[in-house]
Amino acid sequence: MIVKKFYGRTVEETLGKVKEDLGEDATLLLVQKVKKRGLKGILGLTEVEITAAKEINFEFHEKVFSIPYKDEITSELPALYELKDMLRREDVDSDIINNIISSYIEATGGNKIKLKDLDTNILEILLMGLIKVEQPALDQSKFRAIFIGPPGVGKTTTLLKLASYYTLEKNRETAIITTDIYRTGAVEQLKMYGKILDIPIEVTFNVREFERALRKSNSKDVVLIDSAGRNRKDGEYIEKLRKFIYTIPLQGLKIYLVMSIIDNSRYLKEIFDTYKQLYPTSIIMTKLDEATSLGNIINVPSYTNLPIAYITNGQNIPGDIEPAESKKLSNLILKRNVRVNE
Repeated sequence: MIVKKFYGRTVEETLGKVKEDLGEDATLLLVQKVKKRGLKGILGLTEVEITAAKEINFEFHEKVFSIPYKDEITSELPALYELKDMLRREDVDSDIINNIISSYIEATGGNKIKLKDLDTNILEILLMGLIKVEQPALDQSKFRAIFIGPPGVGKTTTLLKLASYYTLEKNRETAIITTDIYRTGAVEQLKMYGKILDIPIEVTFNVREFERALRKSNSKDVVLIDSAGRNRKDGEYIEKLRKFIYTIPLQGLKIYLVMSIIDNSRYLKEIFDTYKQLYPTSIIMTKLDEATSLGNIINVPSYTNLPIAYITNGQNIPGDIEPAESKKLSNLILKRNVRVNE
């Protein structure tokens, strides 16, 4: 479906523009008066805005996908072959690849001349639309965050990266609470960095102790909560984790589902299906520095419908973490595969 906005002095004039561009069968989604763009709008002048849509005939798309030989695609539609090959190399899920190709054909109007060379500007826009990101809470005055996810993805290390940022760079009063009593190494790591950063570490064994730790940390600007990584099929543990989460005040709460970029997409889907009952607010993707393909940057937000909040790319504390930016991540994928004009 193509959706466009049209502007004019009157409804009749604007409708004429809609019919000329999208045809008689266009669907009107919204008709309203809006402020004019630019200086005239500042002066209070208005115009008619019509949002209209038109369904696209995808017969052409099906023809493209049904071509069985690489040589035929290369000779007739080389841009689509290059696009499909690139996304496969990055391990993007096949259904998402088909959607991207359909959108790319839409954007070019199905023009065979435009489909001879891959347009990286169009592709960048399409990828940015798929790589949903979250405005990070780095400058939020007061918030609480709990890190959930399977074992081995780097929850504790990621928590310490953010704790270091808030303490050293933002001078925020920070506290750490851990419910991960199953790994002695994790508790010792937290205590060691707690001493280095001069921030309190509370180790809790049950919900009552967790509530007490939350009250004790109530005056802190930032409270970061570590959770244990257990077998995703351990329903009893997920239920226990739910009770911990329900104890945290909702205002300013972030529930970060931590996932590793290097895991295969099928496993990540299983992880999300396990943890979605805890209502995560966003994703943190770790181990970018170890990744041989970047498809999960597209796959995960597409499957979970959650934004990526942070990306980590190393073990250094502090450092090796940054807020996710859709433009930067889409360019990272493109630069690995095609020549991008700076």
